[in-house]
Amino acid sequence: MFNKVLVATDFSSSAKALPYCLFALCPNLETEIILTYITDDDDTPQSSAYHTAMEDLKSLEEQIQQAGYEDTCIIISSGEPFEEINRLAEEHDVELVLAASHGKSYLSTTLMGSTTFDLARVASYPLFIEKIYRADDNQVPLLRKVLLPTDFSRESLTSLNVIRSLRENIDEVVVVNVIERRRKDKNMSVRITLAEQKLKELVDEIKLYGVKASYIVEKGTASKRLRHIAEDVDA
Repeated sequence: MFNKVLVATDFSSSAKALPYCLFALCPNLETEIILTYITDDDDTPQSSAYHTAMEDLKSLEEQIQQAGYEDTCIIISSGEPFEEINRLAEEHDVELVLAASHGKSYLSTTLMGSTTFDLARVASYPLFIEKIYRADDNQVPLLRKVLLPTDFSRESLTSLNVIRSLRENIDEVVVVNVIERRRKDKNMSVRITLAEQKLKELVDEIKLYGVKASYIVEKGTASKRLRHIAEDVDA
C-alpha cells in the first residue's frame, strides 16, 4: 500500500521496534524508505553527536536492507523535531511516517505530548506512532487496538482507507471525536448527539471490514484528551 515511507527514529529502546513495524506495514520490498534523525541545532556534521547518529542510522539501514529492502536513504536534519519530520515528509512526498513513542529523547516529549497532535493536524499523510512496547517492556501485537481520532473532515476520514488496507493486522478500532468546549455553549448536547450519529456510521463501516469497532465522544482539548483516551483504552 505504501510506496514511500519516512522512518523517524531517536535510537531509544522503543525505536528499536520501528523496523518490525515497517516490515508489518510495508511488506512490499520495493518500498522506498527514508531514515531520519533530528539533531539539536548545535550538532554540526563535524560533531561527535552527528557522527554517532550517522553510524546508528547506517546500522538501522543495514538491518532493513538485510530484510530485502534495497531502496533506502539516510537524512540527518536539525531543528524542531515535529517541524522537521513534517517538512521532510512533505518535501519527499511520503505516503507514511513511522515514529517511536516511548523514547527518552525528543520523541518522548514531542510525539507523546501535544506536538503529536500538532503533527497530526498538519499531516497530509498517514502517521503511525509506534507503541509496540509497554512500560514493562512486554511486547504486544502490532495494531492490536487502534485509536482513530476524527473531526469528520475529509482529511481525517481518509484514514478509513488505511484501516481497510490493514484490516488483517487490526483487532479493534476505537473511533474518537473530541468536542472543543466553548464559553456559554448552549448547543453542547446537540453537538454531542450529532457527533454520536456520525461516529456510529463510521463504526458500522469499519465493522464491514471485519474489524471490531466502537466509539467515544469526549469534551475538552483534543491534544490533552486524546492522550488520556489512548492510555485508558490501552490503544
